[in-house]
Amino acid sequence: MSRLSAGDRLRRMLELVPWVMSQGGAELSEVAQRFDYPEAELREDLVRVLFVVGLHPFTPDELIYVMGLDEDDNGGWVAISNADYFSRPLRLTPGQALGLIGAGEALLSGADPEGPLSRGLVKLADGLGVSMGEDLAVSLGDSADEWVEPLLAAAAGRREVRIRYFSFGRGQVSDRVIHPLRVFSEMGNWYVQGHCQQASGVRVFRIDRIRSLEVLETHFDPPDEAGAPSAFEARETDPRVVLRLDPDASWAIERYPTDEQVVLGSGEIDATMPVGQVSRLERLLLQLGPQAELREAAPPVSLDQARRAAERVLVRYR
Repeated sequence: MSRLSAGDRLRRMLELVPWVMSQGGAELSEVAQRFDYPEAELREDLVRVLFVVGLHPFTPDELIYVMGLDEDDNGGWVAISNADYFSRPLRLTPGQALGLIGAGEALLSGADPEGPLSRGLVKLADGLGVSMGEDLAVSLGDSADEWVEPLLAAAAGRREVRIRYFSFGRGQVSDRVIHPLRVFSEMGNWYVQGHCQQASGVRVFRIDRIRSLEVLETHFDPPDEAGAPSAFEARETDPRVVLRLDPDASWAIERYPTDEQVVLGSGEIDATMPVGQVSRLERLLLQLGPQAELREAAPPVSLDQARRAAERVLVRYR
């Protein structure tokens, strides 16, 4: 049997990802049969292609996570996580649509005013309720989903909220009751900062990882000072590591919190980073590869953490 074309593989992948997620995982042979996907090509695409697919800025926590394939090349169990956007119909956000209109208008000079580009832009503008050529000064954050407005209202009304939340670092879903204090956007994502009853402290939750939300009738008293909101808040008890980065890997200190950064004469950077979850550090190390070296580490992190993580990954795919 000839190999599937790139287009056929893409269509099958877009169909099978939400199905595998909805099932909580499935046998590779079952997935191959259900979606008419030769097993060898399916395994190859899961390991070499889907594993590096994700959302901007393509940091490890934004990439699709493929789990469970064993050493048997003829079968195995596969599970997929961190790909919820595949389970919803693809649609443009208002900001993306406005960007398309702006880029399209730049190409209209000398084009047929009744041509397909012009007609398409008019339809897009009508859908947004704007006029072609209209000057706009709008800054819109990408709303993660329908939870932003209820959380804003709950924070304003000091109402407790019950959420079902997926923790990417632990790979677990848990039910929590929180006191929403602030809703904010950072690096293109929406977050809510609130006091979590289960954790007995202030935590930050990424809103697009909330599975369900219920605004309760009970109210809460706000703290005197919650501090400035941030997507990641290191604790004093979090272990610290010193990561030596190549100059080309300096993006890591822009995406991950650091306590201190020292630029060496070679151009390399020694970055002291708090580690809230070892699994998150491992994903960063695997992504950086030879561009990073752990120079100092404190338990439970070891200096050979990257090697140990790589060995666990290799065991799955041999």
